Amino acid sequence: MNNKKQKIAIFSVTALLVFSIFTGLVQPYLKNKNKETVTPGRLQQEEKITVPNFQFTDGDGNTVDFDNFKGKPVVINFWGTWCPWCVEEMDDFNRLVGEYGNDVNFIFLDVPNGEDETPEKVKTFLKDKGYSNITSHYDSMLEGCYMFGLNSFPVTVYVDSEGYLYDATIGMTNYDTVKEIVEAMS
Repeated sequence: MNNKKQKIAIFSVTALLVFSIFTGLVQPYLKNKNKETVTPGRLQQEEKITVPNFQFTDGDGNTVDFDNFKGKPVVINFWGTWCPWCVEEMDDFNRLVGEYGNDVNFIFLDVPNGEDETPEKVKTFLKDKGYSNITSHYDSMLEGCYMFGLNSFPVTVYVDSEGYLYDATIGMTNYDTVKEIVEAMS
């Protein structure tokens, strides 16, 4: 019986490989196999992409321009209290904001879930969890989400001090990853 399972597994892997070659799924790898590998944590692009100005609100409902944060590396974290992965990474972000102080701009953009996500709820959440280093802003009009094409959370976007898109992490991140990218941007 074990031998039969091995034959099926080998046949399946072989069939998938042949299918991949014929359908072109492997083609990008074959084209790039002799090129320098991509450095993890850094978008490789021929032209730099400027992150345009967009607006969001602070905890008091005042409009804030993204351009106000340029001049230093910027870490934008799209999150929500309704997102368990977003909540999971907040300990690391609280620590990072405390360590970098004024050297890096951290923007936490709370994304409404269409239900009960309010600035008051977020302020209470941050206070109750002891995240004294984090100040949340609100992407209440989803301008940032639309601009970056987001459809899942959390997402962390990195912008260098000149305002160019540097990197992005889709899904949950952690202290070491953020620190590595921020250090590479600096």
